Amino acid sequence: QRTPTSSVMMADDVPDYGDADKYINDPALEQYWAIKAYTQANVHMNLIMSVTPSGLRLNSRQDDIYAAFRKHFPNLNVEKVTEVELKGDSKAVWREFCEEFKDLEDFNMGVLLRQDCTKCYSQENAIVVPKMIYLAIEMARNIEGINDRSKEAYTKDHKDEEAKE
Repeated sequence: QRTPTSSVMMADDVPDYGDADKYINDPALEQYWAIKAYTQANVHMNLIMSVTPSGLRLNSRQDDIYAAFRKHFPNLNVEKVTEVELKGDSKAVWREFCEEFKDLEDFNMGVLLRQDCTKCYSQENAIVVPKMIYLAIEMARNIEGINDRSKEAYTKDHKDEEAKE
């Protein structure tokens, strides 16, 4: 029997874990994840619009996470990130970085990340990444003052997006 926390169910309900072709997505779990990701994105957007982001700590281990991120990715421009930068040739380096923090709760859970920090979360500007990548990039944007400098732009974009709804 499926529970709300089960991630997949077997197409024929036979527990044959060796054949990936028999797995199907559980619509209830997908909906739960989408609601959770959307809620987290809204909380983040409201937070960076209401405070000075450079003073914000997104995690108690922020200093360690940021230092490790910049060690692995010293030249990554966090103002605008692409899926290729996150999931292309550097995928192995990202995996190594994320594994350093596997003790953090939900470190590899999929969350939404703004690709362009001058814009809000939207279908065009959000991609799904592991929570550790989200934390690293948004922490860098805060620590490096990028979210401070971009605040007027993403606040306006957020208000424009809300007006469309």
